[in-house]
Amino acid sequence: MRKLTVQPLYRQVMREVLASVEAGTWREDEALPSEIELGERFGVSQGTVRKALDALVAEGLLYRRQGVGTFVEGVNDFLARGRFTGLTGEGAEVPKFELLGCVKIHAGEQLAEILGLRRGAALWQIRRHVRVAGELVGIEEMLLPEAGFPELDVRRIRELRGDVRELCWRDFGVRLKDAEVRYKAMPASQAEARLLHCELNEALLQVVRLAKDYEGRPQMWSVAWMKTERWAFEPPTLLQA
Repeated sequence: MRKLTVQPLYRQVMREVLASVEAGTWREDEALPSEIELGERFGVSQGTVRKALDALVAEGLLYRRQGVGTFVEGVNDFLARGRFTGLTGEGAEVPKFELLGCVKIHAGEQLAEILGLRRGAALWQIRRHVRVAGELVGIEEMLLPEAGFPELDVRRIRELRGDVRELCWRDFGVRLKDAEVRYKAMPASQAEARLLHCELNEALLQVVRLAKDYEGRPQMWSVAWMKTERWAFEPPTLLQA
C-alpha cells in the first residue's frame, strides 16, 4: 500500500479500497475479502481495516449483510431503487425510464451557486420519462456541469437505460451519492402538464436531489415531477428500513 504520511492510516486504507472498486477489482454487490485478509493485503491491523470499512459504509460506498460480509454498494440512482405502489390494489412496481434528450444549457445564478460554478457555465440537461407498468407517471430533469462530464454521448446513456449515475461512474470515474433529498406537493404548471400529459394544476409530487461525489463536491442537481392519482412512490430509504 502507498504510504501517505499526511493521512491517518485508516484513511489510507479507505483510499486503497476505493481505488480497487474504481479499478473493478470488486464489483457491484460483490463481497470484499475478510478484514483479516484485507489487513494482510494492506499491511495494517484488523482494527484499522474495520475503521476504514465502517467509514465507507457510512458514506454509502459499501454495505454490510449481517453474518455474511461487506459488499460493494451499487450506483443505481434513487428513483430506480424506489418502488411505486398502486392506490387501487396493484402491487409494487419497479420504474422504467425513457430518455427524452440531452442538450447543453447555461447555468443561471441559482444553479451556478448550487453546483459551485460560475454563472453562465455550461450544463448538460438530461430529461427522461418515468414509466410504471407502461404508464407515464413522471418526468425527471438532471443537470451536470459540462466541464466535469465532457462529450456526453446520448447513445451511451440509452445503452445504460437512462441511468446517468452509472454512466458517470463507468465512463468518468465519478461515483455519486445523494447529499440531500427534498419532497414537495405542488400543482402542475403548464410545462409539467405538457410533458406529463396531465391537467394544469393537477397534484404532483416533486422530488429534488443534490448528488455529490465522494470528495463532497456537488456534481448533479435533479428534479422529478410525478403524478399521484394512481401510484404512490416509495423511496429506497423506506424500503431498506
